[in-house]
Amino acid sequence: MNFIIYFIGKNWAQRIIVLGTILLYLYLILDKPEIARKGFANSIRIFFELMPVIFAALLISQSITLLLPDEIIIKWFGQESGIRGIITGGLLAGLLQGGPYAVYPILQSLLQKGAHISIIVTMLIGYGAIGLSRIVYDFIFFEPQLVGLRLLITVPLTIISGLILYFIL
Repeated sequence: MNFIIYFIGKNWAQRIIVLGTILLYLYLILDKPEIARKGFANSIRIFFELMPVIFAALLISQSITLLLPDEIIIKWFGQESGIRGIITGGLLAGLLQGGPYAVYPILQSLLQKGAHISIIVTMLIGYGAIGLSRIVYDFIFFEPQLVGLRLLITVPLTIISGLILYFIL
């Protein structure tokens, strides 16, 4: 039973993705076997290309959170940090580099070490909305005015949403 749970995921969101993928590939195997074979082969190749990067990101993220003393996390991101914590957390998360496989474990550790939930949600919003690591791509595809407008809107919205959450929670 533990193997099945490990394989299909420990929560419903993971299970839906895994079971949906299984159903899709059952259909492809029966109806379009060449597409199923190519898709599976490409997925395995990409998995092994990404595995070292994801593992390194997880090691780095865990090291960062283990090196930060609980007192500092509580001081800067705990419930008593107030508006300073919201602003600092939202803006700091907007600067974070890497994919969710690197950032989410850091935020999870901060939450476990005493960061307030409103600040963690603000950090998730800042990471997703501000995303300074994407500015290079923004400038490749969009005019500078659009990039500036995106930042002009997302930075204050991150802080405002965090403040609303802080006062609700």
